[in-house]
Amino acid sequence: MKQFIYLFLIILFSCEKDDICADTTQTTPRLVIEFYDLTAPDKELAVAGLYALGLDTDALEVPITNEIVMTRTSITLPLKTDDFETEFVLYKSYDIVDGVVRGNPDVIKVTYSTENLYISRACGYITNFEIQTFSIAEDTDQWMRNSEILNYEITNENEIHVKIFH
Repeated sequence: MKQFIYLFLIILFSCEKDDICADTTQTTPRLVIEFYDLTAPDKELAVAGLYALGLDTDALEVPITNEIVMTRTSITLPLKTDDFETEFVLYKSYDIVDGVVRGNPDVIKVTYSTENLYISRACGYITNFEIQTFSIAEDTDQWMRNSEILNYEITNENEIHVKIFH
């Protein structure tokens, strides 16, 4: 038992401040989008059955970790840290019936520059983004009508970066 306590104390006191990354340490921020009423631009408007998927370089849908179908007024999306653009499919009224996806998909594209910041030895690097462009692809059944970039700098998730009107 004494050996265990001695070993534990050696490990505990041999760690330096940079060896442990605190849970409160900032991580790479995600893009925050909020949805508004097209006819009343200052009023938030929830999107029924909102669901997001990423698009890879071959335009294939890629699931987003922890993304769920939910009626909501905002969504937080991860941008690629090893590229300068990310595309997403945002579904309105998403559902799967008998293995067939139903809903109204619209595609958004974000182009940006990146800045890698060193946090510490334990935490590594985070990436901040600066939005260059934000676009909504046109289609015949487009539910997202317009957008407005509120904050070009993506350095935290406590502020809205883009408003989408529908």
